[in-house]
Amino acid sequence: MSRSLLKPILFFDFDNTLTQGDVLDDLIERYSPNEFWRDWENAWAKGDLPARDCLRLQVENMRVPRARLLEDVARVRIDPSFAEIVDWARRHQVEVQIVSDSFLPLIRHILHANGIAGIPVLANRLEFAAPDRLLPSFPYYDPACTCSANAKSRHLAPYSDHRIIFAGDGHSDLDAALAADVVFAKATLANELDARGVAFYPFDSLEPVLAFLEAVVLALDQVPNFAAK
Repeated sequence: MSRSLLKPILFFDFDNTLTQGDVLDDLIERYSPNEFWRDWENAWAKGDLPARDCLRLQVENMRVPRARLLEDVARVRIDPSFAEIVDWARRHQVEVQIVSDSFLPLIRHILHANGIAGIPVLANRLEFAAPDRLLPSFPYYDPACTCSANAKSRHLAPYSDHRIIFAGDGHSDLDAALAADVVFAKATLANELDARGVAFYPFDSLEPVLAFLEAVVLALDQVPNFAAK
């Protein structure tokens, strides 16, 4: 069977994909007591520092109480088309997952503040130590994937019997984009895929993703027992 006729599964990056702007980068800059975070960021961008080590150093360097941090992220707004995509997916029994290099408590708090529930989130872990220290951990790190602290392509691997649709924006999304069947890309990810000659759909908001899915289901409605596949 053509992969275009397989049942889709949807994977989304979080920062600057579901949100406008990179929430984690903004928090790191806001709550870093010094400029060391810039040095680590530059070292990562040049390939001299693995993503996990960069994030660990940056987050451990931050100084912010838990309540203040969660209060800040509760103000973040998610692209309104994402809620429509989730509704579409539930109607058509299509799975949606978020795969992110950000941190689970932050993402969950933002989703809750935007009224979105029930979406699996595969992200880095974060604990809060009194009074204002953050302790990151990286359960999905793969040393073979130094561009990301969360090896996103590993989360896509079990779904080879699905048509994998992925949306992302950054260098940390490259491994997942290369493993997907359909890619929506912007910013750094779009530039990297373009340089490699890899096809993708450009996006600024998630409206094109929703339009694509609505077109896909018109085709798949012609496939017998689509919901059971």
